Amino acid sequence: MFILKVKRNESFRYHFDEPIAGEFYLVKDGRQTPVGLMKIHNISPSGMAIATPLKLPIDRAMSIVVEFSLIRGLEPLKLNGLILHEKWLDAQRLYGIQLETTKDEQQQIIDTIKQFVKTTS
Repeated sequence: MFILKVKRNESFRYHFDEPIAGEFYLVKDGRQTPVGLMKIHNISPSGMAIATPLKLPIDRAMSIVVEFSLIRGLEPLKLNGLILHEKWLDAQRLYGIQLETTKDEQQQIIDTIKQFVKTTS
């Protein structure tokens, strides 16, 4: 007999039809890099995939700060995270980001995604 186990507490991941523009910068030892441009391909309450033509270091001692707004006119979300991995996507690099989010920030991401889906449907 086959039993399917569902992880009810596992977060979802939303994939954008058209990637969402945003900005990021890196922080290490209290120093910040200039702001770079990114496109968000997917997002969940605990992670996201971003594309950028820039080569980013995968360094656990360095954090990334992403800032974006899914809906025009809304206050942008500003979240901290770590770059976990990199792969090529056409002429850009796609980076997997593990977000360091609180429960409130996770709920804010979920609410924003729901609002985004309503406004784009």
